[in-house]
Amino acid sequence: MNFADMRKTNALKLIIIILIMSAVLVSCTEEEYRASRLYKSLTSYEQKSETVTLKNKKYNKIDLSKKAVLELSKGMIYNVDFSEAVNVRDASTASILNSEIISKTLAMKVTEKDTVMNVISTDIASYGDYVISVTDNAVFTGSGLKVNNLGEGGAAIKISSGASMVLNKSNVKANGAGVESDSLVSISSSEMTVESLRFYEGATVTLDDSRFYTNHGIMLLDNANEKLIHVSLNLKKAKLTADDGALLSMIDTKASVKIEDTTLNQGSSNIMLLKNSEATVTLCNSDAEGGVMTDESSSLNLLIKNGSAFKGYINKGNRTKTVTVQIEENSVWEVTSDSYVRGVILKDANFENIKSNGFTIYYDPKSSTNAWLDKKTVNLPDGGRLAPLR
Repeated sequence: MNFADMRKTNALKLIIIILIMSAVLVSCTEEEYRASRLYKSLTSYEQKSETVTLKNKKYNKIDLSKKAVLELSKGMIYNVDFSEAVNVRDASTASILNSEIISKTLAMKVTEKDTVMNVISTDIASYGDYVISVTDNAVFTGSGLKVNNLGEGGAAIKISSGASMVLNKSNVKANGAGVESDSLVSISSSEMTVESLRFYEGATVTLDDSRFYTNHGIMLLDNANEKLIHVSLNLKKAKLTADDGALLSMIDTKASVKIEDTTLNQGSSNIMLLKNSEATVTLCNSDAEGGVMTDESSSLNLLIKNGSAFKGYINKGNRTKTVTVQIEENSVWEVTSDSYVRGVILKDANFENIKSNGFTIYYDPKSSTNAWLDKKTVNLPDGGRLAPLR
C-alpha cells in the first residue's frame, strides 16, 4: 500500500487508499469509502483470554483484553469509526507481522502493566493526534515499521507513564513530533523526518545509529508530574539536523546528555540552547560545530573528552556566566567568537587544547573553579585571551 498517495480533499473528508476487489488501489473520500463493498465487509475483532493465530484477515478494529494472546500476520485494519484501530490492554500480548493499519484516529493504543505489543514489517498510518500511544507501564517493540502521521500537525509516537519502547530499522514521518515521551525509549538503525523529538523529565532515551531530520531538533522539557525531575539522553552514531533553532534545546528541566561518535553541525547557529535548566553534556569522540547559549537561570557543565572537538562560541554577546567547560587531553575547543563562561578546567596546562582564533574567553574570577587562574589574563595560542570578566 502506497502511503504517499494518501491525502486530504478538505477538512471534513478523509482520503484513504483502500484495496478494492483484492487487486486495485483506489483513492476515495471517506463518504465514498463508507459506501464501498470493502467498508461494509469489515467487522470488529474482540478477543478475551484466549490464544489465537490469524492470517490474511481484514478488520476495522481489534480489541484485546484479559490476558489475550494474538498473532496476526498479513492483516489489514482500516478504521474510520472507532477511537483507535488496535486496542491492546489488560496484560494482553499482540504480535502483528507484515500487516497494514490505516486509521482516521489513533492507530495503536497499548496500555496497562504486563501488556505487550510486538510489531514487525508493518505499515501504520493515521490522521489522529498520534499514530501509536503506549502508556501505563505497557511495552512496545517494533522492527521494520513505516509509521506515518498524515495529519497537518499530528505526532507519530507517544510513550508515557512508565511505558517503554524499543524501535529498530524503522521509518517515521510526521508534521508533529516524532516521539513524545517521559519514559524509556530506545531507537536504533532508524530514520525520522519530523517536527522535533520531545523528551520530558522522567525519560531515559537512547538514540543509536539513526538519522533525525527535524525542524526544531531534540527538545528536553519540564514534566507536569513533579515526581519526575530528570531526563537522560544518549546520542550515539547519530545524525541530527534542525532547520529552525538549536539541535538540542533544554527548557525548564534537569538533564544529562552524552553525545558519542556523533557529528553535530549547525554552522553559525546554535547547537545547544538552555532556558531555566541544569544540564551536563558530555562529548565523547564527537565533533560539534555551532553556538551554546544559556540564560542567567541556567547551569551547564560541558565536558569535551576522548578526542572530541567543539568548534563554536559560548554565550556570545550576552555575558552570562553559567557554563563550565572542561577539556580533556586530546580534545579541543576552537573558539569562533568572544565567549563567556563560569569556569574553565583544562588538562593541558599549556592551553594547547584551546584554539582561540584571536577571540577572548571571559571567565568568572569569583568562581572557585578558576582559582588556578588567580584572576589573571592568559594569552592563548592563535592570539586570543583567557581573561577575567570585570
